[in-house]
Amino acid sequence: MYHYPAALLALILGGGEGTVPDTVVSVTDSAGVRITMSAVSDGGSGNVCPLAETPDVRLASPASGEWTLFRVEDLDRMDDGRLVVLNRGSQELFVFSRDGEFLQSFGRQGEGPGEFIDPIEFDFVAGDSIIVWDWGLGRVVLFGPDLSHERSVMVEPPVLNPTGRMGVLGREAIALGSNDRRRLETQLTPQFLQVLRYDWSGRLIDTLATLPNGERGWVDRESRMVSGPLFDSRGVFATRADVLYTSDGRSPEVRIHRGSRLESIVRWEPGDLSVRKEDVEAYRTDYLAPRPGDSELASRLRGSLNPVQLRRKRLDVLPVKDRFPAVTEIQIDDQDRMWIRAFTRPTATATEWLGFTATGAFMCSLSVPKALTVFRFDSSAVVAVHRDEADVESVEVRSFRVPPTTRK
Repeated sequence: MYHYPAALLALILGGGEGTVPDTVVSVTDSAGVRITMSAVSDGGSGNVCPLAETPDVRLASPASGEWTLFRVEDLDRMDDGRLVVLNRGSQELFVFSRDGEFLQSFGRQGEGPGEFIDPIEFDFVAGDSIIVWDWGLGRVVLFGPDLSHERSVMVEPPVLNPTGRMGVLGREAIALGSNDRRRLETQLTPQFLQVLRYDWSGRLIDTLATLPNGERGWVDRESRMVSGPLFDSRGVFATRADVLYTSDGRSPEVRIHRGSRLESIVRWEPGDLSVRKEDVEAYRTDYLAPRPGDSELASRLRGSLNPVQLRRKRLDVLPVKDRFPAVTEIQIDDQDRMWIRAFTRPTATATEWLGFTATGAFMCSLSVPKALTVFRFDSSAVVAVHRDEADVESVEVRSFRVPPTTRK
């Protein structure tokens, strides 16, 4: 864990009670890299962005069956407020008005123009054009502002172990995540995440970053099951305009690159990340519970162990990390503010996000109910998927409020 010197920490924590303190200290190193440090370990001394208790907009599948939300994989809002939903279950995208009225769908299953085998993520390009990453076919598919198909581009060389993560880097390139899986020669072998940069013709330009991506080891050779330690950290990245944001997941730090140049680093004091006995027990109880897909999975497994037995064996043979990751996801909103999703403790009832201004100063913490999975932030709302106790999906837009005295 990163710790500040006592004198610096006292400076960082300066601020009046009941106000948003000036939590940022910035320095520039000899290479011209700006390093911004914030103290947020105390929950931000009241720096909270409260989330609305009820959604501003809610989309639920209609009884008519005109459209059905199933395995929503990505969603975002256009500049005019329209909602776009990547519905992986039907291999298509839905478009809704800013008020939640269904407008149209586009894309479908197949290998032809404007079709997908397994679409996993999309992003906006130059306004409201949309690019979709179809990792089933290993290609990106571009739709124009009117949502008509413009072109499909195979990426070469192909991404051998795609993560599903994609980002647009301005008008010049696309960033795709690839798992660099190393041969399992020991009980636990370090793995890596590569951020690959392709041009718009699908040609690989270079590797922008190689990030630690946890460890993998054998759980059961007979069934060919591999996994990693409990609460292991993973490398993550995000893009906005021509800027790349990366983190190794373990450190409370995000590195911000423009092109091939490291431009700045944002660091913070994350609070207590230690793994407790009750965290392990809560995880174990949930992990070993029977699941709806266990019967189907059992029919496909090699070896003599069933899914529950394999999960139990994983807990027995792989270690537990002594601290949680500091970063599990990075989101950049439409004002270039950065949102960091902290690891959610198994005993927690909400997911915590940390918001930072465009200059890297800590802004506020945002608590989101566990039933909500946030896909995007904009200036004053989150766009999320809600799953109820029966695992039925709905899409919600919920507003939040930023403290008025927060620095920009």
